[in-house]
Amino acid sequence: MTPPTTPSLFPALAAAPWWTPFLARREASAASVDLPVALAAAGHPDPAAAVAYTVMAHRTVLSPYAVGAVPSGLTALARAELWRLAETLRRVMEPSGAMGRNAAGVTLTDLASSPLEPVAQARVARLAQALLGADADALLDVYLGLLREVGNGPASLHPALTWRDGNLEPLNYPDAPAWAELAGLDGPLTRLAANTEALLAGRPANDCLLYGARGSGKSTAVRGLVHRYAEGGLRLVEVAPATLEGLPRLLELLRPQPLKFVLFVDDLAFEGEDDAYRPLKSLLDGGLRRRPANTLVYATSNRRHLVRERLRDRPDPLDDDVHAWDTTQERLALADRFGLVITFPGADQRRYLELVRALAAARGLAVDADLVERALRFADWNNGLSGRTARQFVDSQ
Repeated sequence: MTPPTTPSLFPALAAAPWWTPFLARREASAASVDLPVALAAAGHPDPAAAVAYTVMAHRTVLSPYAVGAVPSGLTALARAELWRLAETLRRVMEPSGAMGRNAAGVTLTDLASSPLEPVAQARVARLAQALLGADADALLDVYLGLLREVGNGPASLHPALTWRDGNLEPLNYPDAPAWAELAGLDGPLTRLAANTEALLAGRPANDCLLYGARGSGKSTAVRGLVHRYAEGGLRLVEVAPATLEGLPRLLELLRPQPLKFVLFVDDLAFEGEDDAYRPLKSLLDGGLRRRPANTLVYATSNRRHLVRERLRDRPDPLDDDVHAWDTTQERLALADRFGLVITFPGADQRRYLELVRALAAARGLAVDADLVERALRFADWNNGLSGRTARQFVDSQ
């Protein structure tokens, strides 16, 4: 019997580079169709895990129903197509275990390297085991349980994502530092943590502007949310300032998901005549369409008022804009729309050395007078006194 082709409910399988070799393996030898190599290149330990990951990590017609009742027709469709996938896996995978070796006899576990965190790997393994051993009803229950737990699409498995070209894409190896690296920022971090925990608990929370001098730890604090809260259901979505016009579509993708999302806009600033801030202003202000309750915006900036203001930007008495002051204030009031503004202090010499000592001690370096002297020279010769310079100095030791 010929294995079925890709079920229509999961079209992402057809685009997976290992799917065609998987189906071809039914009649081909290991030498001619090296499936383990194709799977390993995609980071999957076996075909069942590859199918489970693809089913979870790509949006389907079921994605909008993660937090509501799935229509009976879609439930029946999901049951049928998941079972077709299960039958295909069970038919093609060889009980002897040859599927786990390539033509040269190298095991798949020697080749594959998954970027997923252990919690996400466990979820993939749960669905993979059901695909290989459960009956049709139990398999559907596992799938729908995961849909309600973490939704559907890349955010279901990846804690850090980026919004690019109208698509939500996973960041497989995010830079997610621990807050322990941010010495001397207890006040700002406490306020950021309280606001984020309110979001996760379903309580009212505020969009947040993190303001401070360059290198003061603003971006590190936001990126550190991944390390601190990912297991609690938080996802960090990187949104470049140049892609703000796509915010309405992004919000609609995130609205039906059971997770919580922080949209991270780093280094936010606008020129006086730049209208790119308007989509963000509309999001912060609210509009006729209700804002998703599971999203917040966290932005960092070196400018307290976000929009550059020059003396020449002040209204000219001869300008034909009869409400010129209103125009100016409309541009400058963007920062006021963030419900929470957290100021990160700049680093003087005392604070710079405090950061150096803390980072050096955390990495097992000797904290002595010689280290202090070298740290001060490093700041003089490089980027001045800042938290970033402190980290750069310690990294160079």
